[in-house]
Amino acid sequence: MNNREKLCHFLFQKSAGPYAALFKRSQPAWGLSSTDLLKYPKGTLGHQVGVFLSTNNFEFLPKHESHDVFHVVCNYGTSVKEEIGLQFLLFGNGKRSLYLYVVMSLGILIVPDYYQFYKASYVKGKQQLKFHHRINREYLKEEFSVAKRN
Repeated sequence: MNNREKLCHFLFQKSAGPYAALFKRSQPAWGLSSTDLLKYPKGTLGHQVGVFLSTNNFEFLPKHESHDVFHVVCNYGTSVKEEIGLQFLLFGNGKRSLYLYVVMSLGILIVPDYYQFYKASYVKGKQQLKFHHRINREYLKEEFSVAKRN
């Protein structure tokens, strides 16, 4: 990770908590751990999210749970490039939030090297059926298979 990516990573880490406190006050946390998710039946989205969290040595951030689900649904990793690309994909899919705008702006200003990836992610989001608004705790029970990454 270069210094610009390290800066983005630092900013992501420091901003998630305050953003949730300010803008997601009324949204309940899901109250699930990666261990809970791994108990979901294999072949469900919940189980796949549990695998994602465990593989990356993560736990859900309260009130940001859908973000990790987006990683699994969209098949995006956790590099700075993919974190920013995921926001471009979600923007293309119709999601709008202050945090999304900030991350996209940071990506273009601080790490413009990946512009083509951001653009391709946006197009990918535009081409998909709208899903960003459907991700919730109940959706974890749905059958889901992870596509192989290129």
